[in-house]
Amino acid sequence: MKRILALIIAVLSAIVFSSCTTVNNYYNNGSEASSETAVNSEPTVNSESATETQTIKEDTATTSAPAADAPQSTPKTNAPVFNYNTPFYGIWVYASKSNDDASSFANEVSSNGFNSYIENTTNWSNLNNEEWYVVTAGKYSSENEAKNQLSAVKEKYPDAYVKYSGEYKTSSDADYSSFYGIWVHASKSYDEASKFAGDVSSNGFKGMVITTTDWSNLNSEKWYVVTAGQYGTEKEANNKLNEVKKYYPDAYVKYSGDHINN
Repeated sequence: MKRILALIIAVLSAIVFSSCTTVNNYYNNGSEASSETAVNSEPTVNSESATETQTIKEDTATTSAPAADAPQSTPKTNAPVFNYNTPFYGIWVYASKSNDDASSFANEVSSNGFNSYIENTTNWSNLNNEEWYVVTAGKYSSENEAKNQLSAVKEKYPDAYVKYSGEYKTSSDADYSSFYGIWVHASKSYDEASKFAGDVSSNGFKGMVITTTDWSNLNSEKWYVVTAGQYGTEKEANNKLNEVKKYYPDAYVKYSGDHINN
């Protein structure tokens, strides 16, 4: 009987030991699996997300050109090669005593595909000595070049004709009498001032470049200033000022003083 009881106890002890071992192995294995997932999977996912996000940001920065590098508007291919005071052959299509009228006509000429320019006849030695605002469909360096374009212009403007401008009447041709100027621009560069004076002339005014150090009432520091005309009296200049301000809002009237190098 004792032997039977001892055998039963031994069997039960073995079963209990086996069960405990199985339970311990189950929890140990489950714990290790959870720990592996937490260590390996989660950081990997986070790391990949961070890498992808950074890559997108870098690509965006690389492909987005800064505003300063954006293409700028290019000048027209048919832009004039003449400075304002370069003699030329013009295909003359219109003349008026009114600058506004000439400007309107010049716009029409441009809309028909020609380079239109407004010239004040008194600015040029070979044009009318009386002041007219004349419109030319282009400026050409030779008479032949102008005549080659004349037939195309005549299709729109039958009375068009070719004529040489003559030399530009620069300030060196003047008598250096004191005057009132309508001042519209100043530059340290003569070439830059000359181009601006050309713009003034194309708008129907007599654009002239004046060196400040040549005149007693202008800046004693050397500047090249542009005036839209020269006037004998302040009243005459002020009467023209509003018309000039349509194109150059900062324009103002100022007396030149005496010519220093007389």
